[in-house]
Amino acid sequence: MKAIFESMVFIEENSCGFFRVRCEPMNRSPRIKHLKILQVCSSRSWGGMEMHVPILASKLQQRGHDVVVAAFPKSRIHRASVSYGVPYIPLKVTSYCHPVQIKKIAEWLRFHPVNVVHCHYSKDLWAVVPALKMAGKVPLILVKHIGTQKPKRDILHRFLYKNVDFIIANSNIICQNILNTHPVTSKQVGMIHLGIDMQRFSPNSALRREVRREFGYTAENLVIGIVGRLQVGKGHLEFLKMAEYLGERYSHLRFLIIGGATYGEEAEAAQIRMKVQNSPLQNRIRLTGFRNDIHRLLNALDIFVFPSHAEAFGLVLLEAMATGLPVVSSNCDGVVDIVTNRVEGLLVPPKEVAQLTAAVEELVQSPELRHRLGQKGRQKVKAQFDLEQMVDKIEDLYLTLALSNNR
Repeated sequence: MKAIFESMVFIEENSCGFFRVRCEPMNRSPRIKHLKILQVCSSRSWGGMEMHVPILASKLQQRGHDVVVAAFPKSRIHRASVSYGVPYIPLKVTSYCHPVQIKKIAEWLRFHPVNVVHCHYSKDLWAVVPALKMAGKVPLILVKHIGTQKPKRDILHRFLYKNVDFIIANSNIICQNILNTHPVTSKQVGMIHLGIDMQRFSPNSALRREVRREFGYTAENLVIGIVGRLQVGKGHLEFLKMAEYLGERYSHLRFLIIGGATYGEEAEAAQIRMKVQNSPLQNRIRLTGFRNDIHRLLNALDIFVFPSHAEAFGLVLLEAMATGLPVVSSNCDGVVDIVTNRVEGLLVPPKEVAQLTAAVEELVQSPELRHRLGQKGRQKVKAQFDLEQMVDKIEDLYLTLALSNNR
């Protein structure tokens, strides 16, 4: 295992004007044997941001750090953290003004001193920053998974972000968005791409046979899938229109929609389910609902479609590519950090059903193109988006801030 004290973190600007985290060897002796870390996320939804929290916490715990997750009680983050064996404390943040939660966090920090606090949901800063003011100085990191439309340069946000030591952006577009809308300097912001477990998400012929048998797919069927919570913005309606058009032309196609409703989006999920029920291809489109075994289900697919209207990054896109699947994706926002058009996948404009359909049809007709894009995609994920690489960078950032705070 990589020693956590072997590098220091620097932020540098690239030729495009964006910033990334760069690590260099350390020359000083370590003064911290291991870190005590509080991960904070009160979101009750379940998407890439929320999934990231227990995975990161578990990986840090495996490396010998003491990690606690503060999450909303009975949320999926809470349940996932417990399943990973990560200690949990309740955080009932439901508004921007919550003095009771501020007091509870401050009291917990006084009795359980930590080296670093890592916030994953910017709304939680309204509780965490005042709590740290009461409990004592601890380095505070915020990771931004989504962009901001409104500038946050008013006096209250200036107070909040003055007390944030570092902001991690998960893509170039988010990095630029932070600098354009937040009261921070370039030295406070750096990019660390999300990473995935390459062993968990990998081509597996045994799983492929097993899952396809479960769903009743034959060897002749070509299965086209989408993964994500049932939300209009994820492109499910465009996916269904594409499916209906191609399904009429190719009788061997089957369509798999993996994912369910998340907190606050039940009405959109019901709309998508109704579209499936009313589709003339209803018997060839399957809705799985929420699943914990995405790595298994991806192995049943032949083509992965990611038609999101706006996406800060696209974690499930990495998972599909790591599984060796050819992908068709909208070319929005953070996706361009992942896929180069016609190299690792096919890119189309968001909401353009005709172009989405044409791209998927091209893959339907070309086994050679499917194979080439699938191979290139897995190679890129392994080289640039491996989970251990991501944890290395975050771990080094924690250490740098913790050592600076101890001076």
